[in-house]
Amino acid sequence: MRADRLVSLVLLLQTRGQMSARALAAELEVSVRTVYRDLASLGAAGVPVVAEPGRDGGCRLLEGYRFPLRGLSTDEAGALLVLGVPAALAELGLADALAAAHRKISVTAGFRGGAGGAPAGPALVHLDMPRWFHAKEDVPHLRTLAEALRQQRRALLGYKRGGSGAETTRVVDPFGLVNKAGIWYLVASGARGDPAEGGTAEGGTVDRDAAVFRAARVTSARVLREPCSRPADFDLAAFWERWSASFVSTRPKVEVRVRASPVALASFGEVFGDAVQAALSEAPPPDPRGWRDVTLTFEHETAAAHRLAGFGGQVEVLSPAAVRARLVETARHILERYPAGE
Repeated sequence: MRADRLVSLVLLLQTRGQMSARALAAELEVSVRTVYRDLASLGAAGVPVVAEPGRDGGCRLLEGYRFPLRGLSTDEAGALLVLGVPAALAELGLADALAAAHRKISVTAGFRGGAGGAPAGPALVHLDMPRWFHAKEDVPHLRTLAEALRQQRRALLGYKRGGSGAETTRVVDPFGLVNKAGIWYLVASGARGDPAEGGTAEGGTVDRDAAVFRAARVTSARVLREPCSRPADFDLAAFWERWSASFVSTRPKVEVRVRASPVALASFGEVFGDAVQAALSEAPPPDPRGWRDVTLTFEHETAAAHRLAGFGGQVEVLSPAAVRARLVETARHILERYPAGE
């Protein structure tokens, strides 16, 4: 346990730079006295740790020092190797670097050819993130966005809005990249241009200016010399969770009450996805024929009519009247396209 704590202490200093002994103690869940004892042990082992007293002091590693990978345990190394090189990292331009890192980890952890179940050979877990029946988006500027993040520099973007298709140019401070079901998004400051795709985040001073850009709509990207102004306490995962919830809740909604047959109900999950389960759980019990009244949600009336038309006579729209009218109009157009007797 103490060896793991010593490794964690060095990696904290290597990643975050200078930290106070109190901050290290809180991170490692030990006392400040224990931190100083651990620092002394590291110094005796040849790790160049410096502890400076005073208000502006703290604990740090000598400039340029990098902790060797031999500090990884076999289980830790195996956890890093089990995924191989996911395709998402290859899209970021990290495939070669990660493959080289895997080779070094494999050697330093003592893995040789996968004997005894060690994951030194092909990857044991494959991540296939895009959903079924959805084409992969072209993201030619993704590597430039990733480079701006790695260098912590601002980026000049050409961006095409989703609705109007109008192209704008803006300077952004990149905060992070997110892959949602195979689709890449850039989280960045939205203060130097029009609101980005999906709008800004809700509440809080940390993400007040953060916005989400769909990477496939970035038409050009260039890393600038100016450093990125990224809030030190910005949490990418927490922001994405809040933004996603806000995005879903603020999308346009049209509630459509339908009466559906058992045949239609059996295919609702396949057609409408997991979200329909909540509507089915709130629906009243079926009538003697097995038909149920279900309230479904669509983005607009036209989408509702077009998607429900595929069920034919197995679904009846009860309300609103506008969707019933659009569904009748759709059926009329179908009949006109296929005249009787042809």
